[in-house]
Amino acid sequence: MHQGLWTIPTAELLSRTASAEPTPGGGSIAAMSGALGVGLMQMAVAITADPELEGLDARLGDVQARIVPAADADVADFESVMSAYRRPRSDETERQERSQAIEAATISATESPLRLVAALVDALDLSHDIQPAVKQAVVSDVIAGRDIVTGAAWAAIRTVDINVAQLQRSDSARAPELQRTRDEFARRLQEAS
Repeated sequence: MHQGLWTIPTAELLSRTASAEPTPGGGSIAAMSGALGVGLMQMAVAITADPELEGLDARLGDVQARIVPAADADVADFESVMSAYRRPRSDETERQERSQAIEAATISATESPLRLVAALVDALDLSHDIQPAVKQAVVSDVIAGRDIVTGAAWAAIRTVDINVAQLQRSDSARAPELQRTRDEFARRLQEAS
């Protein structure tokens, strides 16, 4: 049974990330890093304590709520893909069922980081609204948060890339659509960072 990444001590998270274990991997760490980057933006808003920023604060909270679950979702997606690869393949029916299971799991493991990138790009857009509105002493935290979120979004795109490549090799009908979505998010990411 997988223990949620948000519940383990930071030192253990670092140790597990640096180990030969496949999870947490790039997608999980992208989500956790991105959530921390958004946290810096939230901190800047909280320190500024301006009632006029309540709307931005609420929007940041909504984005954060979309990012946090992505860390454990990445682990679950990986486990689903590996489970699909372990399916039996002794006859043509089993091989076909295995292939379909791999494709379905890989599509899910591509859609999840795309949702993460969407949330991270929204956080980047918000950072540009927040930066001029917070106290000067915490502007650097907003910028640092933006930098971390940008890196996290690109890391999530790397997860998408590996999965789209697999779908392309297996001639999945979903591969072109997922590639287009990835490319659109990459374009938006470049504009927002």
